[in-house]
Amino acid sequence: MALSIILVLAWLLILGLARRQFFHIALLGFPGVVLHELMHLVVGVVLLAKPTSMNLIPRRQGNAWLFGSVSFAGLNTFNAAPVAYAPLLLLGVAWLLFYHWMLPLFDAQHYLIWIVSGYVIGCAIFYSAPSITDMKVGGWSTVFWGVVVTGGWWLWTQSGYIH
Repeated sequence: MALSIILVLAWLLILGLARRQFFHIALLGFPGVVLHELMHLVVGVVLLAKPTSMNLIPRRQGNAWLFGSVSFAGLNTFNAAPVAYAPLLLLGVAWLLFYHWMLPLFDAQHYLIWIVSGYVIGCAIFYSAPSITDMKVGGWSTVFWGVVVTGGWWLWTQSGYIH
């Protein structure tokens, strides 16, 4: 297991270093961009946010590069935060892939596929972070859900079920 963790950390380091050069991260990080945007799309479909378009072609936006995007017509207070923070689900995906794909590959001595699995898991972790745009889109919805969860927790603790 230790070697598998080291491999994933090595891929995370490589992805971090590649971020310094547009061409490197555009090529090396493309699977992560696809995973990130797919999470937005899937959660958006499930929560009826009405996806209207998906773009995976890197393009210049002002002084920065936009690597991918998904547009929605039906974002509202209830679904904006879950859609915006959907890429965080990639952390769970990475965990499952690590235990059910990567570790068995190492045990079976399939080292080449094991290295590829480390790359895929590294991409899932590296691209699980919501972007600044994601946080802006989820803004008021995040506040709403924070109040709902905090209020629910307070009511639950006051109900006598938790001692």
